[in-house]
Parts: sequence; structure tokens; C-alpha cells
Amino acid sequence: MKLVKPKRLAIGDTVGIVAPSHPVKPFLEMYRRGVQNLKRLGFNVKEGRTVKLEHWGYMAGTDQQRARDINEMFADDEVKAIICAIGGSTAIRTLRHLDFDLVRKEPKVFSGISDITTYHVAFLAKTGLSGLHQSDAIFGFGQDDKSPAWKYETDLFLKATTKPEPVGELPAFTRWDVWRKGKGQGRLFGGNLPTLQSLMGTQYFPRIDEDTVFFWETMTRPVEVLDQMLVQAREAGLFDRVVGMLVGKIRGEEGGAVRDMTAEMKKVVLDVVGEYDFPIVAGVDFGHYTPNLPLPMWLKAGLDTDGPRLWLGEPFVE
Repeated sequence: MKLVKPKRLAIGDTVGIVAPSHPVKPFLEMYRRGVQNLKRLGFNVKEGRTVKLEHWGYMAGTDQQRARDINEMFADDEVKAIICAIGGSTAIRTLRHLDFDLVRKEPKVFSGISDITTYHVAFLAKTGLSGLHQSDAIFGFGQDDKSPAWKYETDLFLKATTKPEPVGELPAFTRWDVWRKGKGQGRLFGGNLPTLQSLMGTQYFPRIDEDTVFFWETMTRPVEVLDQMLVQAREAGLFDRVVGMLVGKIRGEEGGAVRDMTAEMKKVVLDVVGEYDFPIVAGVDFGHYTPNLPLPMWLKAGLDTDGPRLWLGEPFVE
């Protein structure tokens, strides 16, 4: 697979914001704060049509409208990076309407988490473009810009997207747990586990032909459901080239409070991948209800449980 890297971002550039999955409206205050924070960082902001749309209550516009927003942002010479407003569950509906030839010809930073994994995986499969599993406009840039979490995530975003050099070792914001010891080096691949599951077996899932550092996260779900997802990934051969696994924060809101079930999944993960010997680090700083470190798809990365340590071995941008 030939990797295509986006062009570097510079302070003063214009970033485009699209809502390619869930509507913005329920999170309007955080969205507006995210736009203002991007401007305070020195960027110009161009909003796509979808940030004001809602369709059936759970989509920010029809499939064609959301795909058109993405296509237009890639075609717009003024826009140097595309930041998704929020995730959701319907990004997959837009894929048949995307102009992948355009994406290949005009590679840009494309950032977001959760259901935005759909685009990171599809762009990699169809064009080779490395998507950035990190900040979105609402839950990333839309946080309190005085908080340590916001500074952690934003500083790493800028380091990854504005400097054509390896980010190097990624600092931990919280304590990471070693579930299985070892070292490994390979290409970063992964994202939101339910989204990855939805793409397996489609034309939008790449052929994994090199060693990978596989990363995954999800919101809280019944343990048996996550068990099934991991087993499907194993039976699909996804773990056959894995040389290291990163488990993010498995968190979700329940009864008005955030529940973290990461530790609860340890026995399941170790059982499902018991036939493999790759190292596993869990509770890494990415996922929902947590600041996100930058995880660019298919970049060379290394993992060492002595520390533990995680590093990016090549630049994300050119």
C-alpha cells in the first residue's frame, strides 16, 4: 500500500469544518466554542453546509449532501485541512458518493475520531491517504481552552500537522496500563471498533500487508458485544500482522456520569488474542470522554511496554 501524506498546515491557513455523520445541533454551544478556539489558534474557518443541516434526526443532511460537503472541501484550494465536527454512526452511507480520485490528487489533513474512522479507513483503502485519528471541532477543539486536556490535545495536533518531521515519543496524559509485555514496530492502523467492524468485508477496507500497531477504542457496550467484535476481527485475520496493540479509553455516559470499562475488558482481550504474543498497552489517551493523542493512519510507529512508550517514527505531513 502506497502511503499518501497530506500537505502541512500553517497558522493563518483556512480549515474547513464538515459534519459528515451526526448533526451539530445538539452540541451547538461546544461547536461554536470549537470554531472560536480554532480562530484563536490563528486559523481561518470555513464552515460546510452540513454543520447547519439535520436529516431524520441522526444525520447532518442526506448522504449526497454530506458527501458533497467533503468533496467540495477537498476541491477548494483555499481549504488546507478538513476537521470533522463530530462522529456519529452514518458516515458509511456517504462513501459511495465520494470522489476518491479528487482526494488522491488533493491530499489534506482530515481529522476526527469515532465514526470518522470510516473516512480514515476508506481513504487509506481507496487513495492511500493517511487520516488523522484525533481532534474534532466539538469534543476536541470545543473543550475549555484553559484546561490541561485541551492544551495536551491541541499542542500535539499542531505538532503533528504543522511540522514536516516525526512527532517522536507521544507523552501520556494519564497512566497507561501494560496488559502484555513486549516491543513492536509497524504501521498504525485502527480506530473506533464498531466502525471498523462495519467496514470489514467491503471495498473500503484496506488489505493489511505489513506489520501493524493496531489501535482501537469504543464507547461502553455490553462486554459480550465487544467480545463478539474482537472475535470477528480475529477471524477476519486482522490480528495476523499485528505487532502491538493499543487499547484506548472505553468510556460512555451512563446515568449522567462517565463510566470507564477499560479494565473490565482486560480478561476478554487477553483471551481473544491468546494465540498471539504481541504486546498490549491499555488506557492510552484516545477515545471518547478523553483528550486524544494523534494517531495518523499507516504511519510508522513503535511500542515498548517498558515505560510504557509509544512513538511516531516518520512525519505525518509533507
